[in-house]
Amino acid sequence: MLKGVIVILLFQLLGETLVALLQSPVPGPVAGMILLWLALAIKGGPSKDLSVVSHNLIQYLSLFFLPAGVGLFFLPPELHQYLPALISAMVAGTLVAMLLSGWLLKSLARSPDSTQTRTQVRNPARNPADQ
Repeated sequence: MLKGVIVILLFQLLGETLVALLQSPVPGPVAGMILLWLALAIKGGPSKDLSVVSHNLIQYLSLFFLPAGVGLFFLPPELHQYLPALISAMVAGTLVAMLLSGWLLKSLARSPDSTQTRTQVRNPARNPADQ
């Protein structure tokens, strides 16, 4: 499990370094996540350690957003005039993310690869090559 944490932190460091060198407006962790995604696409998937760590992190993902949400209540008075715009942007962003996630799930569920996976899940004893 420690190897998975180290891999994630190394890719975040790599993203931060790349952003600093290129003076990119993209946040370092986002650049690191894209680099990790590219590495996993080339490698063919995550290792067991990385899978365990990522599943554990995803399980507690909502807790990572609490500090940012609480921080909105302590905005300086100069920013209070923008509060309606901030709330609108958060609500709109959440709705768009939910709609796109639903659309993506629906479109991936129809893909030819997902049919084979669903068949394997329903009939795990069967080998797809025997059909």
